[in-house]
Amino acid sequence: MKEVLLSVCVTAILTAVYKTLAPTDKFGAQIKLLTACFFTVSVIGAVDGAVALFDLSDIMNADTSYNDYSVQFTKMTADETANELRRAISEKLAAEGITPENIYIDVNISDKGSISISEIKLVFGKGDYAVYSERAVVLAQRLVGTGIKITAETDSRSKFTAKEREEQ
Repeated sequence: MKEVLLSVCVTAILTAVYKTLAPTDKFGAQIKLLTACFFTVSVIGAVDGAVALFDLSDIMNADTSYNDYSVQFTKMTADETANELRRAISEKLAAEGITPENIYIDVNISDKGSISISEIKLVFGKGDYAVYSERAVVLAQRLVGTGIKITAETDSRSKFTAKEREEQ
């Protein structure tokens, strides 16, 4: 604490001497500002050295790496698109009394941002497959159009990719 007080006193004395000797006729306001800045910076430096309130090394060593969120954005967009389409298909099928166990949707997003759906898989239990599969494919085809491949399957574990198993 003695060092802080000594630094502040020395700075105050130097500031007073400078104000006394400096010509104030022409540049009085600028000299006052300059001495006030000098005094403030000196006091902050003295207090910072003794108390260590500020650590400028943290500011100088800040992480300035670039975070690319486009991959996360693309995945979130694909997931949201698949969820909305899955919801619409589920509602359409439920209105007809058909409830598949799972609906898998393959969403593709190009580098230019266009979204396309290449395939939809409706997964039924063994008993429901024979009764509902053909009708479910026709209803889903009416909802999404003829450009998308729609299939109905029974065994979800053996025919899907690892990506589709993760979603399940």
